[in-house]
This record gives sequence, C-alpha cells and structure tokens, in this order.
Amino acid sequence: MHSADFDPTSPAYLADPYAALKRLRAEGSCHVDPASGQWFLLGYDEVGAGLTKITRGNPDGPDRHVHFPENPFSFDGPGHTGPRGLLASTFTNRALASFRDRAQLIVDDALRDKESGSELRVIEEIGFPLPYHITRDILGVPDVPHRDTLRDWTWKSLELIDAFLPDDKLQENMEASGRLAEHLGEVLEWKRGHLGDDVFSIIIRAAEEGEIMRPQQILPFIHTLYLAGMHTTVNQTALSLYTLLQHHEQWELLRAQPDLLDNAVEEILRFEPTAQYMRRTTEREVDLGAITLPAGVNVVCWIASANRDESQWGATADVFDITRSNARQHIAFGKGPHVCLGSWLARLELRAVLGTILDRFPNTTMPEQDLVWSSNVIRGPEELILRLEA
Repeated sequence: MHSADFDPTSPAYLADPYAALKRLRAEGSCHVDPASGQWFLLGYDEVGAGLTKITRGNPDGPDRHVHFPENPFSFDGPGHTGPRGLLASTFTNRALASFRDRAQLIVDDALRDKESGSELRVIEEIGFPLPYHITRDILGVPDVPHRDTLRDWTWKSLELIDAFLPDDKLQENMEASGRLAEHLGEVLEWKRGHLGDDVFSIIIRAAEEGEIMRPQQILPFIHTLYLAGMHTTVNQTALSLYTLLQHHEQWELLRAQPDLLDNAVEEILRFEPTAQYMRRTTEREVDLGAITLPAGVNVVCWIASANRDESQWGATADVFDITRSNARQHIAFGKGPHVCLGSWLARLELRAVLGTILDRFPNTTMPEQDLVWSSNVIRGPEELILRLEA
C-alpha cells in the first residue's frame, strides 16, 4: 500500500484498521500523507519517541477548540505539569481502592436484573453508565436528566481531535462543543457553591489562588476530564468484550484461569486500543533517531500500528494472546509527559466489567450482528449486543 491509497475514513478501514496500517508500516515506519501533509509515525520505537519528544502544540488549529481555549493539557512544561499535579492525590493506591469498590457496585447494579439468556446492550447498559458515574464521583458533580444529550455533546466534542474530520461534520461538532461548554459553565457555577474535597473543588481553589492555573483554564481542564473519563472507557469496554468473544479460545482460557485477568486487560489494550492515534506539532526540529522531523509539521503517532509492530512483538504481533509476557509494554495510553493520567482507573473499570461477566455469565456469546464503526481516532462499535449465558 502506498500512503496515497491510505484512507482512514473508508468503511473498510474503520472495520479493520490494522490490515491497512500493517501494509503501510511494511513500506516504512514514517510517511508523509500526501492528502493532508501530516507526518505518520508507525513503528513502535518511532511512535514512542514521537509521543515523548514532540511538544503537543496545536495540530487542530485554533478554531476547533474556540469554546475551550487555554487547556493546560495542551501545554508543555510547567503550564502542563503544575495543573496535572493537582490530580496526583486522586489516583493514589488508597483512592483507587475506593474507585474499585464503586466500579464494582455500578457493574453489579447494571447486571442486577439480568438472567441467563438475557440480552446485554454493552454500551447503553454498562459501557457508558460505568465511566459516567465514576467521572461524576471524581469531579463531585450531580447526575443530569439528559444523559443521552450529554453523551452526544461529549462524543462530538471528542471527535474534534480527528485528524481526518470531514468539513461537513465540523460545524455540527463545533455546535455540540458549544453546547457542552454552556453546560459545563452551568455546572461550574453550581460547583462554586458546593465545594468539597473532589477534583473539581481542587481545581477551582487552585485557579482562585492563581499560582498553578488561572480561572479561565477551569472549563478546558474539566472538559478534558469529561472526554477522557467517559468515551475512551466506553469504547474500550465494548472493544474488550468484542475481542475476547471473537477469540473464543482466549475467553475459555480466561474462564479456566481467572488469575490471567490483569494480563488479559493489557493484551486487549495492545491488540485493540480505542485511542488509535495521538497528534503532535513540531515547534522545532525533532530528532527521533532514524528520522528527523522538520519544525512546523503536524504528526500523527499511530498507537494502533505501534501496538502491532513486528519489530517489538515478533511474528505473533497480530495474534491475540492473553498469556503474552510483555503485553504491558503497549502504549495504548500514550507515553512521555502526556501519558494518560487515568490509565489505572480505566484498567480497574475494565477488570470490573470483564471479571463480573465471566463470573456470572461464563458462557456468554456474541450473536452475529452488523457492527457500525464510525471513528478512526477513538475506535469502538456504536453498540455491541451480547447474549448472557450462565
């Protein structure tokens, strides 16, 4: 495959991006996309180096994020590490233990009325409710009556990071981002009168003090936590069940050896990462070893390609194996200073879902269905239906 034939918006690509990425990677670990002018990093070493060495910059341009400017997560250096450090206490081992208990309660509640033979709509019934409620708990915000609308706004706002977003979708997504900004602004006003020891309160106090971050950075900060905390986990939950049930022998192995659950989650994250790529902009020339990137170019770091690069994973790179000894070396959560801070939270949520279904419904199957894949950046089916069997 030549890079000119690479189309990450086509239905064939969305259904199976890995075959196209493998063909492109076989021609080299770095390509310049003739359609967009973006640089593609495809190899494991190159993607890791790119995520570590290249500053985030603003590959989307200023217009896509007009509703959430001055986002600390888009900065480098102290402008990023200072606000990021505010979250450190949230992800301690002690805090994670409480989140583990909370996640289990949410999963148990979602499956409470399910019996053997019941249908489970994964995203609607468990994939979205789990991270939604965990994110609410972390931020200390109330439930809303319009969850479906909020889910739509957050998803369309997240799609703005799509490196290949067509112009005809841009306006719709921008409008949704504006609605989300209005909603979060209302939540912020409510929160100012209901401060506690949650993340939202910590951020508000820090912004008022003005040393680590400024008041105008509160909404962009919270916006990022909403997007990262919800939709990536929504999709990864569906992908996890999809992958295990597609490889039934691995599901059976996990049934027989439940102590493999932790490693199974890591192999799922390697084999089917929901975050297919991350983007960067070179503000100066960047030496990645075998490749030198010029200043002022947009770079797509293809995590989905790196996680299946034969130079890292050997001849079994395309084999799903929950006993893989180095599965945890995947870069599904990124790498470097901007690595996902909530990776441990995502892991415990996935373990709660998979462990509970395996325990209560070990003979679960995935009926034949026409899955709809709509995103090349945050991969996942729009819905996944399972048949729960004890």
